[in-house]
Amino acid sequence: MARGSFTSTTAGLSRRRLLAGTGGIVAGAAVGALAGCGDAGGGGAGSGDGGVPEAGMKIPDSKVALPKDDVQFRLMDSNDTKAPFWEEFFTAYQEKHSNIECTYDGLPWNRIEEVAPLGIRNGTAHDVLQLPPTIPLTQAVAEGWVSPVDDLIPDFDAWKASFPEGTFVEGVQVFDDKLYSVPLASDRRYISALHYSTELMGDAGYDPQAKPLTWDDYRDAAKKITKNGRGRAYGLVLEIGQPPRLTGIVRYLAVSAGLAAVGDFDPKTGEYIYDADEIAGAIELLMALQSDGSIFPGSATLTAPESWPRVVRGNAGTVFAGPWVTVAWNTQEPDFEFGVAEVPMDGSDPKPQGYALTGTDGVVVFSKSKVKEVAGDVLSYVTSMAGQTAWGKIVGVGNPPILEEANRAIESGLSREATMCQKLAAGMVAAPNLLVGNPDIELVNRELKPLSPDFGQIIQSALVGKTPDVKKALRDLKDRAMRTRDQAIAAAVKKGAKVSTDDWAFPNWDPFKDYTSADYQAR
Repeated sequence: MARGSFTSTTAGLSRRRLLAGTGGIVAGAAVGALAGCGDAGGGGAGSGDGGVPEAGMKIPDSKVALPKDDVQFRLMDSNDTKAPFWEEFFTAYQEKHSNIECTYDGLPWNRIEEVAPLGIRNGTAHDVLQLPPTIPLTQAVAEGWVSPVDDLIPDFDAWKASFPEGTFVEGVQVFDDKLYSVPLASDRRYISALHYSTELMGDAGYDPQAKPLTWDDYRDAAKKITKNGRGRAYGLVLEIGQPPRLTGIVRYLAVSAGLAAVGDFDPKTGEYIYDADEIAGAIELLMALQSDGSIFPGSATLTAPESWPRVVRGNAGTVFAGPWVTVAWNTQEPDFEFGVAEVPMDGSDPKPQGYALTGTDGVVVFSKSKVKEVAGDVLSYVTSMAGQTAWGKIVGVGNPPILEEANRAIESGLSREATMCQKLAAGMVAAPNLLVGNPDIELVNRELKPLSPDFGQIIQSALVGKTPDVKKALRDLKDRAMRTRDQAIAAAVKKGAKVSTDDWAFPNWDPFKDYTSADYQAR
């Protein structure tokens, strides 16, 4: 390869074509409800095609001693719309450092599941990479597969202090006081927003942004969209074929109905919330939409990425989706008129949705990398104010910058729909983190056995008519989950963990406020 050239698995594609690629946003966003997935932000101030700054990036002088010989640096992540950022960045980086040959491999998660373990085993893994869900960071650290970044990033203490309070947690990215994973984006994202066709919703007589929908409003709107569609359009397309996405939708609906919960727990008591009335009610709402004939036929086998285009095509009026879909539509379908709104509410006491302070899109440095100094230099820039602002302008609200100042810097360049995504995210609150309360919970997590059927599978089964008594199935799920956790706690304690069921409870939690370091201390 010629000196100074840049290689990318998605190089040569326009940003619009890149976003449409099945190996990019489809695969990345399929994992998005659980692991985070990104999209462009609808363009930044002074941006050109797709939000890439017209002037390009300006790479500062390095604060570390970089190699002078010709070397290779490789980075792998889950692609989606992070890819345009990395392509812009590496193009500029190689112009600055022509002896460093850069390769960006943006791969779908199923390919990362294959490539990462093989590379680690053979000693040929990418220098910087996202670990697949099948390789927990705890395992990667214990096996010596990844290196801490403390000595790689210049001015490490000042750099670390620039992140929002609560970002770095022992047992999450930190082990034995060493940082192993660097989050590049914030997880403050409203991941189950109602995305809707303004034409079809308007014809049904509703405007969710002018007046938030109740559950009854939503059911009525879906009926009317279906009736008006005459077999061509339905009220809702639902990713029943992807159970993990169903859990996110049900949780959001339940919290909007007044359930005080974070994930699958009631932080006040530490108990699982599967049997809560609001959970059952949310599932019953989806079942009612099904019985009304308002759900797009074929939804039983659809995944989330297969569902989203149905709204654009006019086959459905609404879909529940994260901000990555907002921007994918802005970018791929600029003429499609749609709106973004909070999930429909039931009752007068909706709770704000919670998010994790620890961020998302975490990357690690391979322990056998021969260019760790380059890795440190790259991560230092990407997480700087300049790098985060560029990230925000290119990647946007689907994977918003982890630095709040960078988020504010991109506000003026966002689309109307992306701005609504930011507004919804601003209403979220920082949730208690179990591992902050007691890092030994990670030892319990290693002992946990998977539940079968799990939460998502029960929702899926109910929607396809195979679970006649949903409340009974949810009570059984809670009982199984509590027993499984008790067994995992006992196993962890035998191995030296200092943990009990009390560690799942945060009695001083207020669902309307951020849970701060002071709250942990006062717990």
